[in-house]
Amino acid sequence: METLSYARARLVCEFSAAPTSRTIGPVRRRTLLVAAAATVAVAAGAGLTVRPADPPAEPLTLAAVTVPEFPLTLRSRPSPLAPPRYSYEPGRFVAVYLSPDGVDDVYLAVADGRPTGIAPTSRRVVVGGRPAQIYEEPSTGAPRALVLVWERSPEQWVSLAGHGRFTEETALLRLAGEIVDGPQQVPLRVRLAPRGWRVSAFKDDTILTLRGDSADETLSVQVAPGRNPDLMHTVMGAREERVVTVGGRDARLVRADDFWFLQTEMPGGSVVNLQAPLRLSADQVVAIAEQVSVTPRGR
Repeated sequence: METLSYARARLVCEFSAAPTSRTIGPVRRRTLLVAAAATVAVAAGAGLTVRPADPPAEPLTLAAVTVPEFPLTLRSRPSPLAPPRYSYEPGRFVAVYLSPDGVDDVYLAVADGRPTGIAPTSRRVVVGGRPAQIYEEPSTGAPRALVLVWERSPEQWVSLAGHGRFTEETALLRLAGEIVDGPQQVPLRVRLAPRGWRVSAFKDDTILTLRGDSADETLSVQVAPGRNPDLMHTVMGAREERVVTVGGRDARLVRADDFWFLQTEMPGGSVVNLQAPLRLSADQVVAIAEQVSVTPRGR
């Protein structure tokens, strides 16, 4: 029940404290935030007084939004490695290069500050004329990993973790020499959102979350495995479904108790689910969906 799972829970955005652990790679959870509302009663003297209702929230207006780009690229990507998959949270961005056999994988992370978890057994080496530290990740039952950490430029710390044949120091240092400046667009993007909202998380090329000033102000977009034929029975709290037009194609918009849920198909065949707060109008939800794009992997 992919859509039900999608609409029931809060998107989890966790990266490992140790930047080179495989857990910093793509997280395959498919969950999104559902906001809840409550009324408050206050006892006063012998009677019960209901607190006056809060004034209606100001309507949301839409504005252009920019999805962060991964700042680096490999000048020459070794042939076993597929194009990268990206995960992001403010201050930290990870590109994961996976091999078909799942052995010769590479994790490239960029952070604003010095990574934690550097092993005390690390040795000093040089990458691009800058001091770096290299060490073997302490074994916890996971495949062996060799890790390289350095401050590539002021406030840009890079971690490169190699597995398989990239656990050889010569191979990892050679790969580090291929890292150059070159912003890379993530495949899932949205260009319109409530004014002032920013990207708070990006997961495994498939889940993008924007957030406003409060925890309840969340808009999420997910690449789904396919169309769901029965949204009224799988979207929690669904009350009404209508057909709308997104990009010249029929899409389905569901009004639930606490949120909007829209499912549409992108050019190229990708199916996208969008969840948005009820403070937005139906027309605004459709307008946002019109500005979602999915780039097929490998381009």
